[in-house]
Amino acid sequence: MSHIFENAVDSLEVGMSFYLSGNQYRTRKHSILTVFHSIELFLKEYLYQVNPVLIYKNIDRKINNNSMTVGFTEILIRLENLKLKIPEDEAKVIRNLQEKRNQIEHHRYNKEDEDKELISKSLKFILYFMEFQLLKKPEAFIEPNILSDIRELISDSNERDGVAEYRLNTWLKETWNEWEKEKTDSPEDFQGTYSCPSCRNDYLVIEQIDDPFCFWCNHSIPVELCEICGGTTIEGVPCCDEPGPYLYAVK
Repeated sequence: MSHIFENAVDSLEVGMSFYLSGNQYRTRKHSILTVFHSIELFLKEYLYQVNPVLIYKNIDRKINNNSMTVGFTEILIRLENLKLKIPEDEAKVIRNLQEKRNQIEHHRYNKEDEDKELISKSLKFILYFMEFQLLKKPEAFIEPNILSDIRELISDSNERDGVAEYRLNTWLKETWNEWEKEKTDSPEDFQGTYSCPSCRNDYLVIEQIDDPFCFWCNHSIPVELCEICGGTTIEGVPCCDEPGPYLYAVK
C-alpha cells in the first residue's frame, strides 16, 4: 500500500468522523474539506499506479521530495490524456464537492441540508473507485464501523434517487399519456432536465412546467439560467464572476 493511498483512507475516515459527530457548522465544513481531500488523493493514487512520476506537476524537471504534485483539475486532465477519463456523471459528483470546498476555502461555508446528499454521492464514488479502479477492497482498509456508516448513507441516497426518478416518470406519463417508457427513455417532445442549483441533482424541469420544479427536492425552485455558461442558479444569486447583467429569469 502506497503512502498516498494510506493518506487517502485516513482523510476519508477523519472526514466521516467529522460528519458523524453532528450536523453543526464546524463538523459539516471539515467533513467536506477532508472528504474532498481523500478523493483528490485516491485520484492521485490512480496516477501513481500507472507510473509514480505522473503525480508530479512538472515531470520534465528533476524530482525530489519537495517537488510539487498535481492538483485536482490537473489530475482529471492527466487521466483523460492517458485514456483513463473519469465518466462524466462521476466527474460531476466530485466537481460539485470541489465547488463546495472552494466556497469554504475562499469565502465561507453556507451550511445546507443538501450537503448530506453531496457527501453521500461523493462517498459512493469513493467506494466504487477504490474497488473497481484501484482494485482495493474497502473492507480491507476502512474501519468496519465507518464503512457501515458510509454504506448506510449511500443506501439512503440511492433510495431518494429512486423516489425522484419515480416522481419524474409519473409526471412525464401524466403530461404525455401516450409515452411508453419501455420504448423510449423520455417523450420525444420533452426538453430534458437541468441540474438543480439547490440539491445539485438532475431532476429540475424548466420549459414544460409552470414554475421550475425539482422532482428530487419535490418543490418549485425559483431559478435563473446564466447566459454565459448556461447553468442554473437560484434566482438573484450570481452564477459567473463576469461583470454585467448576465442573468435572466426563466419565469
